[in-house]
Amino acid sequence: MRLTLHLACLTWAAIGLDAEPEVIRRVVPDMPALELKSAGKLNQKLVPECSALWASPSQPGVFWTLSDSGAKPAITPIRVDGSAVMTPRGYWGAVTLKGATNVDWEAITGDAAGNMVVGDVGNNVSRRKELAFYLFKEPKQGDAEVPEVRKVTFAWPDQTAFPDPELSHDCEAMFMLRGKLYLLTKHRRDTLTDLWRADIPATGDRATLTKLARFDVGGMVTDACVAPDQKRLAILTYRNVWVFELPAAGEDFFQAPASYAPIAPPMLSFQVEGCSWADAGHLLIGSEQGDLFRVALTDLRAAK
Repeated sequence: MRLTLHLACLTWAAIGLDAEPEVIRRVVPDMPALELKSAGKLNQKLVPECSALWASPSQPGVFWTLSDSGAKPAITPIRVDGSAVMTPRGYWGAVTLKGATNVDWEAITGDAAGNMVVGDVGNNVSRRKELAFYLFKEPKQGDAEVPEVRKVTFAWPDQTAFPDPELSHDCEAMFMLRGKLYLLTKHRRDTLTDLWRADIPATGDRATLTKLARFDVGGMVTDACVAPDQKRLAILTYRNVWVFELPAAGEDFFQAPASYAPIAPPMLSFQVEGCSWADAGHLLIGSEQGDLFRVALTDLRAAK
């Protein structure tokens, strides 16, 4: 069944038919929700709404975050407890991406080589006809601006109505794996997510998207992150968190061994929209209300 489904997904992507890939479903454990308790607090003057998190691979203890629509076109370094990063010259504040525009920034990711991507991919009511990635090198300690930023635009290949009545073309989650950039959609009328690969051209300003799979994630996806060792993928929704053991090759992520837990954030800090790896055994989750939470992988249980 796994091979048949995988081939079907690849065939659909390759020949570009209108048919959707078959939905992948997993059996989740019957367990109580993990009650999230604040383990840190963001300064909301610096980060009005934490909409994404990404752990720096080259600056230990630094996490990058950003705010969404209406905020400045900047990313902000923080510590695991939400405090500002201290440098010999004082606190390191927001870093502006020169020439960028924050229409609705919702995602941030990067790789071990210091290549970073900000996703201007928010599309709450599926009205946007053009979205964008901003590509740049990770700022160095104390930088106030990134002077060289490349903008690459894209559109959802299967969206034909604006707004989309199914509200299935929003996105808040990106991750990089083996040099490739992936997106996970946020659906508002069902509990599914679509996995897309975004191919960035060496030159030019237009990315090409290929749909790879559709998964019943059990909620609205708000972030995703790959572990520093590239062996695990975490996916966050408002309702739950998943961790998949990544295959050594290929893109059949949702059939891999997985662990899962429902989550229960505090009532006044319910919009959990950022997820990163705090360390090898814990996830760091951030809410738009400014709280940071830690989730131990040992609290998750196997999904079938």
